[in-house]
Amino acid sequence: MVMAKYRVLIAYGTKTEFTQAIAEEVAAVLREDGLDVEVRPAAEIVSVGPYDAVVLGGELRANRWHRDARRFARRHSAQLRSRPVWFFSSGTSDASDASKDGGADVPPVPSARRAMNQTGARGHLTVGGRPGRLPRGLFDRGGAARSSAARDLLADHPEMFRVRDWAHHIANEVTGS
Repeated sequence: MVMAKYRVLIAYGTKTEFTQAIAEEVAAVLREDGLDVEVRPAAEIVSVGPYDAVVLGGELRANRWHRDARRFARRHSAQLRSRPVWFFSSGTSDASDASKDGGADVPPVPSARRAMNQTGARGHLTVGGRPGRLPRGLFDRGGAARSSAARDLLADHPEMFRVRDWAHHIANEVTGS
């Protein structure tokens, strides 16, 4: 008997490519763990109905979660409450740099916390670092890294180890492993 793959949506709101890089890294891990994953900007999502689980990411600016992520959570809150949901925030300030605490997660900012409450999110990860470290144009329109050098740059970012561990945790929860 062949088991159906779980479908996971990773949606994100950002003005930089760092948040997209995190979303793509989570997607790569979930795919390695056998899940069917789609990564898209939050503003493009019409329905979360086709998905078994959702990961929503938002860039942090001025201690606020990105507007597209907040709107996505509000617009789809009823559907999100009926499936597993996780959030991540990508920090642009030293205050959000989780790596300074030896990997301990920084709590979500108030706007992300409200969205978590609206959706019944199971967890949150703050990813520190400055998007300015990543050059523009890392991704093509389909979300793929444009070159092996771009992939290597992302893979070496110090926070990506935490992102990968967190993504494996999500895969285990989704599949019940």
